[in-house]
Order: sequence, then structure tokens, then C-alpha cells
Amino acid sequence: MPANRTLSAVPAATAAKRKNAPREDEDDSGSDSGSDVSMINVDFDFYSFTPDVDLIALKRLLRQTLSQDDSMIDVHPLAELILSEGVRTGAGSTIKTEGEESDPWAMVAVLDINRNRANPALAPFLDYLRSTLPATSPISAVLDPSSPSRPALTFSLRLLNLPLPLIPPLYKMLGSELAEGRKEGRDIPEFTHYLVWGRGYKLEGTEEAMGLEMDGANNAGGKKKKSKAGTRQPMTPLQAGTFPYHPEEAYLDDVATTVHTYPFKSAQPRDDDSFGVEQHGRLVLLTAAAMTSAVAAMEEACRQ
Repeated sequence: MPANRTLSAVPAATAAKRKNAPREDEDDSGSDSGSDVSMINVDFDFYSFTPDVDLIALKRLLRQTLSQDDSMIDVHPLAELILSEGVRTGAGSTIKTEGEESDPWAMVAVLDINRNRANPALAPFLDYLRSTLPATSPISAVLDPSSPSRPALTFSLRLLNLPLPLIPPLYKMLGSELAEGRKEGRDIPEFTHYLVWGRGYKLEGTEEAMGLEMDGANNAGGKKKKSKAGTRQPMTPLQAGTFPYHPEEAYLDDVATTVHTYPFKSAQPRDDDSFGVEQHGRLVLLTAAAMTSAVAAMEEACRQ
């Protein structure tokens, strides 16, 4: 990843939750009907969890992140547990565009692993994650029931095309709500570690043939650049390596104790004729202090 990253693509929404924001219809009479470009203003609002509304979307986001392994985990009880724990702790948020009763575009939530490790909704998922880890992984040590650590399993799930500056407020509000919940006497431990689950992809640096060439190889019209002699310029090869699907996770990686990537168990073997990028699961382990540092770095990048 580049050394100087920036997440600023669009202005971030105000990082404050709405308790109830019914959908408002706005007319578009002031727009220039003769323009070839249509602009749509979208308000992104932050909400606490509404289990009877958010369940279906959360299950969809969990399956998306599980990718080829989606048949290995029953996401229904897992989603119910995530939402119920969010309500119990008062921590975690969703992003919506059409009011509280609409489907979320993104959400961030945590589960207290020590409190819920024996819960039948979480136990199979923890077993799945542990099965991907080498015995010497720092994550294995933190997940060990005998460990003095208090880890939080963190779910940062969203649609891929969500504006990036919306994400740091989700993380920041999560930390504030956990702290506020402790002050109110809720059963929320002082987490020592955050284990962020997600997915990523691998590039060999030779993916031009799959239509994944860098934007710089195209002009504004979407056509390949040509030299004066009419021949195509060589395409810039993509950087080889493994990358998260969510670019903001690179800030987590920068300060993580460890970043573990694992192949999906149900993925078909790849060969020279395989199409598309190779996907993998990700587990990022951070101390509580490192999580705070990563969120601050995300915020700073959005201001640049």
C-alpha cells in the first residue's frame, strides 16, 4: 500500500446518531434539466441497532464476508447475537440513507468473546476461525480461554462502494459507546484486544488480462491510450501482494499485532485459466491502544 494514503473521496457525514429520522421526500425542481450529468444528494445517517429491521441485511453482509465459506456457518443465530449484544451494551452503529426502518449500508459491532464463547451462536464461528490459525499465532494465544486477555470480536461490514470517510466515525462512536456503557454500569469489560474479521484478495501483479489494469492506463473516455504510431502503450502492472477489500483496514494493519490471512476452505483450486482475483479471509489483532491509534489515523487521512 502507498505510504501516504488518503480516504477523502467525499465529505463525511456528521458523526452523530439519529434516534428517529423518517424518510423525507425532496423535489428536484431546482436541478438543471438540460444537464447531461445527474447529481443525487444522499444523506448518510448513523443509527443504533434495530434488530427486527437490521437482521436480514446483517445476514447478507456476513455471507458476503464469508465468501466461498458461507455454507459453513449458520449466519442467522450469529446475526441475532451480534444485534442483541449491540442492544444490551448500547454500542455499535449502522449507516442508512432512508431512515431508521431502511436497510443498513454498513455496520460496526463487537462481541465480548469471553462472555459469549460458549454461546451456540458464536462457538461454531470461533471454531471456524481457530481452524485457520497456526498454533503459534498470537491470535491463538488471545483466544485461549485461559488467557487473561479480554478480546472483542469486531465486525466491520459494509457495501464496497460506501464513501470511505463515513467509516472512521463508526469506529470512534463504538469506542465512545463502550466507555459510556461502562460508566452506566453495563457488563462491558475493558477490552485489551480487538480482533477484526474481514476478507481480502491477492494479486500476483499480472492481472491485466482480467481487466484489472490500473486507472492510469485508461484515458477519460475509458479507451486505452495509444502512442503516436497508433500502438497501445504497455499497461502498468498491478502491485503484487495481499490487500483488504476495505481500504481503511490498511490503517489497522499498520499498527496491528498481527495480520492473519487464510484461504477459504470451500474455494475451488485455482489454475492458469481461473478468472478473477483470489480471495481470502482476514483476521487483524490489535491492542486497545493500537485500535485508538488506527482510528485517529483514519480520521487524519479524511481531513487531507
